[in-house]
Amino acid sequence: MNKLKNYIQSAVYSIMHNKAYALFCIIGTAFTFVFVVIVLQLVYDVTASKAPFVNAKRVIVFSRFNNVKGEDIGGIYAGSTSWLMEKIKNKEDYFMYYYSSGEVSANDIYKNSYFAFVNGGYWKINQFDFIEGRAFTEEECQNKAAYAVVREDVANKFFRKGEAIGQKMDIQGREYTVIGVVSTYSVTAIQADGIWVPYVFNSFSPRGFGYYDLGVLFPRDISIQSAKEHVAAAIKEYWDMIHIEVNMTPDKLYTFQEERIYNFGIDLYSYGIPVAILLLLMIPAINIVTLNMANVDNYTTEIALKRALGAGIFDSFVQVMTEISILVIIGAILGVCLTFPIADGISILFFNSGEDGQVSLVENLDFFVVLCGVFPLALLFTLLSGGIPAYMIAKSNINIMLKGGSK
Repeated sequence: MNKLKNYIQSAVYSIMHNKAYALFCIIGTAFTFVFVVIVLQLVYDVTASKAPFVNAKRVIVFSRFNNVKGEDIGGIYAGSTSWLMEKIKNKEDYFMYYYSSGEVSANDIYKNSYFAFVNGGYWKINQFDFIEGRAFTEEECQNKAAYAVVREDVANKFFRKGEAIGQKMDIQGREYTVIGVVSTYSVTAIQADGIWVPYVFNSFSPRGFGYYDLGVLFPRDISIQSAKEHVAAAIKEYWDMIHIEVNMTPDKLYTFQEERIYNFGIDLYSYGIPVAILLLLMIPAINIVTLNMANVDNYTTEIALKRALGAGIFDSFVQVMTEISILVIIGAILGVCLTFPIADGISILFFNSGEDGQVSLVENLDFFVVLCGVFPLALLFTLLSGGIPAYMIAKSNINIMLKGGSK
């Protein structure tokens, strides 16, 4: 314990007497970890079974198909969706999803916005965080209840103080009553929609596609392979019924999680992200190594004297690494704190489309990302940026160090 205290005291003393060097290390580390955190959080948002997509690993999704000639034949006709779902064995539930865009108005505010037509199963399978109110049910859809659920940022735009529950919205010329408000989510979520209404009001305009994106939820005791086989059999039966030959096999179907990774980019996920993180760590680490090498003279006399008094090579190594560790930890914490403002800036510049696209690149920072991502990478960054200089100082000849270094 006394040794650790001495290491820290020596490191703090060195930092206070080399403020420019310390500031450079902290700022360089902070900006490094801002982008490392953003990348890690984006990957986690896409791959993890987290709200609202807690069932992503158990939902088989499908939309468009090709015939045996490779020609696009569209999806399952909307009027046949119920028939198809009856053919799929052992399912737990299913959702229908169709995104569109058009003029939305409320409180004399007119905007061109994204919205989605969904069924009651959409809310059962995808567990959104409701700030207030509730979702509409399948029974309410069948009864043609003109209800709407909106995202929090959308509510704040159309309604004063965000008080949306019970308010009216005009969407494509039809009036809906807002009954629920959900939390804003990351741009890595399903689509850019911020308004959801019952599918029974879908006129399929302006997109013109007469079919839905569909997702089928299976119980946990059914394997994914079996689930895909059930869905593939039902889909093939549908196309056979209308005399269109499709090459439908289970391996052509994906879970919702698999599809999100596929859309994110399999090569990017497998190779691009690790390489990007490595480069984010290596480039600033090399700069800090160069600076550390120039800062070696600040350690030589002190370490040489301690070595002459009996300190070992390991003690000398740890002393130097303690200072670098303190600077990296401070920089990493600062980087985590800067994540949201910088991520919001990136969202505004590259993802948000005017006033209607105010969604965030990173909506929240998961503890798992910090504990299992940032913390280990901070240790790696410490070794990359400080390991070589610390080793060189610790291994240096005492006599040469006390004489001021080799000439």
